[in-house]
Amino acid sequence: MSFHAISAPLPSSARARARLLTLSTALVLVSGSAFAEDTGIAAYDAFAAGLQELGVTVENGEVSYDDGSDTLTLTDSTLSLRGTLRDLPAGRTDATGDDDAQDGATAELTDLTYEISLSSGTVTISGLKHEDGAFSSASWIYSDDTRFVISGSAEGEGRMKLDGRMAGLSATDYSFTIPKLPPEAPDRQVSRWLPFLQASLLTSYEEVRADSTAATIEAYGTEDGKDTLVVSGTMQMDGYRMSDARDGRIGEYSIDKFTQTLQTLDPSSGQMLTQETSQGKTIYSGIDAAAFVDLLDPNVPAGDERVIVIGSGSTVNYMSRQDVGQGLSIEMTADEATLSDVSLIKRDNTFLRIFDDLFAQKEPAPEELITGIFQLYRSFGLADARISGIKIKVPTPGPEKMADISIDEMAMTNVDSSGIGEMMMVGLNAPDLPEGASLKLDWAAISDIEFADYTPMRAMISTLMVDPEFGEDHPLDVARAFMPRSLGYEIKGLDVTMPDAGRTLIGAAEMSVSTTVPPIPTSVFVRNEGIQVPVSAIDDPEAEALFEALGLENVVWSDETRLYWDEATLELRLEKFMVDIEGVGRAELSARFANVPKSLFEDPEGQGQMAMIVAQFVDASLTFKDAGLATKGIAHVAESQGIPENVFREALVAQATAATAPIGNEAFTQMVSDAASKFMDNPGELKVTLTPAAPVPLAQILGSMAAPQTLPDLLAVKIEAN
Repeated sequence: MSFHAISAPLPSSARARARLLTLSTALVLVSGSAFAEDTGIAAYDAFAAGLQELGVTVENGEVSYDDGSDTLTLTDSTLSLRGTLRDLPAGRTDATGDDDAQDGATAELTDLTYEISLSSGTVTISGLKHEDGAFSSASWIYSDDTRFVISGSAEGEGRMKLDGRMAGLSATDYSFTIPKLPPEAPDRQVSRWLPFLQASLLTSYEEVRADSTAATIEAYGTEDGKDTLVVSGTMQMDGYRMSDARDGRIGEYSIDKFTQTLQTLDPSSGQMLTQETSQGKTIYSGIDAAAFVDLLDPNVPAGDERVIVIGSGSTVNYMSRQDVGQGLSIEMTADEATLSDVSLIKRDNTFLRIFDDLFAQKEPAPEELITGIFQLYRSFGLADARISGIKIKVPTPGPEKMADISIDEMAMTNVDSSGIGEMMMVGLNAPDLPEGASLKLDWAAISDIEFADYTPMRAMISTLMVDPEFGEDHPLDVARAFMPRSLGYEIKGLDVTMPDAGRTLIGAAEMSVSTTVPPIPTSVFVRNEGIQVPVSAIDDPEAEALFEALGLENVVWSDETRLYWDEATLELRLEKFMVDIEGVGRAELSARFANVPKSLFEDPEGQGQMAMIVAQFVDASLTFKDAGLATKGIAHVAESQGIPENVFREALVAQATAATAPIGNEAFTQMVSDAASKFMDNPGELKVTLTPAAPVPLAQILGSMAAPQTLPDLLAVKIEAN
């Protein structure tokens, strides 16, 4: 049987390459002896040779094979990889170690030497097979004395070492490939390892587990030839397990428990600060490792397909304690954290090229770095993530006193390149803050965030890189490129007590802003209910005296604003602008304008005046309902000025009448006088309406200023009391 080469496009994704490998294996099986299959020691020799081609040193005391059970046994087995990364930028800019070297000083370079090793007293491999670079085994088991070491040092900079032990390390139904790396090249020191990353993440197995893993870490900084300990710590992980992996899809990853203690040097005090972290059972399921590889692979084209890379995840019993110096620490615990549907879209990016350039001592262009960060963020999405049962202890100025803060739940939903659905907090409670302060919040959220389109954003980044002063001369253009198209927030049940301001309450508050002509909002909704502030906290003696005269200990108000511009009809509507203060009164305004052009929002500075000329006034209404301002407030002002109340009321009516006299419309002046008199005699409701028979151009209204007596009739002004 013979096969002929057929020209075909190369597979474009990691998973496609894995499937091609599977197909190739099937063809090999069909073709009989076209390729030879190695087993036992021959298969292991091929494995060792493949690792050695990658630069890995393979050392064994003895390699034995039992043909009956098809089992290999290795003793004193060690795999190690060592090397040197040369001419990396040092952590200082001159030979003295002064980080504040003069501008223009040549950056000092250093070499980073590293070594990674895995050693075990006994390695038992069952059913090992090798064929054309692909390996498989029924099981791969390491003895409980397995050790891994990762170390590195940079001359004149410092050194670190991670030293770990593992017990119960094994893999079952394990298959993998050892890739061929491209030749070493100074300009591809990072990207040449992409095939190795692909092969590592695309392994298949029924289960990989490590029952217990423990490690210590130490890092030293070097200054003036002296080593100083900067990091030390321990780590313990129990019950590590990954299962059901095929072609880059991993069924489940889990650990039973993880604990870590780190000490880091505080440069300001010279003390070692401790951080302790632990978490209980952690599970991730539905993992797609191939998609992560595709994100980095420049040969995989960008697209619009969203791939779920983590189906779900959860962890319980999280704890963290961080020293902050002077014997103080911050503590945090959480009952549970979950996430679902973490997704990824392949975007055009230059991640590998940026790292290649860094290792080749080429400074990436700032524009490339910025757009790279944007593209990385735009690649990922998240359906839901939340954390519940949060408790935080924060040090306070008091002796040995901690402030307790609790949060029932925090969540983030529908996060992707287009925006954020919601960021939410429920049940915030801090009852005992310093100096008698406290904070309580039932619910708060930021929601409906729609990001600006990336294409104009990307173009603006290029513009700003070429001309950094562009933003100062064209702030509206910059805002148009970056500002979100919509944004909202909502608050319920906020209760704050401050030492000097007293207690402030917010029953409910919400805002929603959006635009069809960025960055100027074309739709605004704001509503506040039950905002309560102590009168004593008002920093205005006259206002404070007035509220006290009205018999108020607290100012309680609500307000609402609804403003909308309709691009289809060009109508601008102030549907509602309302302020209601308990014990004072309620004022409400509405208005409509027609033929308000888009140019008003596109270029308010350049086209604002022209837009106002062509716009038309449709109608308006203003209503005030007294709840104490007129009945009690007028009496207070009259008393403070030593004027009898009835005389003061008459004076206010006279002032209102006199104010309208210059208009020169006697009927209008009389209407104002009658309404003012009626309202002052019996304060209730005062209403002003403007309802012209047809929309009136604003240009005509402005022109009528020369003959103001025509305005009341032109706008059909009506003023009524009670």
